[in-house]
Amino acid sequence: MKTAISSLVLAIVMAGCAATPTSYGPAVNNGLGFSDYKIQNDRFRVSFTGKTPEEAQRYVLRRAAELTLNHQYDHFKVVGSDTYGGGPRAPISSSVGVGIGSGGYHGRTRTNVGLGIGVHDLAQAMSGDRVTASMEVIAQNGGGTSPDIYDARAIVNSIQPPVYTP
Repeated sequence: MKTAISSLVLAIVMAGCAATPTSYGPAVNNGLGFSDYKIQNDRFRVSFTGKTPEEAQRYVLRRAAELTLNHQYDHFKVVGSDTYGGGPRAPISSSVGVGIGSGGYHGRTRTNVGLGIGVHDLAQAMSGDRVTASMEVIAQNGGGTSPDIYDARAIVNSIQPPVYTP
């Protein structure tokens, strides 16, 4: 029985640690995905939380391009950006306790050994790394010579999220 439980816990942890790409879409309960905030008619704060820095940076750029096109602009200028998270995670915490007591069956002394695994730590380990890339952009019509200005249509066409089928 102990072997079966240990195998089940190990299988759950390993499945949670598998490096599957993040689905592209709005951030939901697990925190993965994009979010955006309209600062002004042509200015937005955009972020994407993914499992790798590359994924987060690629998809935040795509989301900025989508917002630009949705608001009838064709280019956007990045005026600030940041990427954070993805550092080393703490390992799953565990504890072992030994207890000795009396009053057991027919006055015998009993010894108990217990193993504890932190539920929050296990859930965090199963959810994987989190990396968030964010940027502030100003949407505009017409490009320019600045390296911070992007063609929104070209970004949408070149950064295609993978399509998942069940």
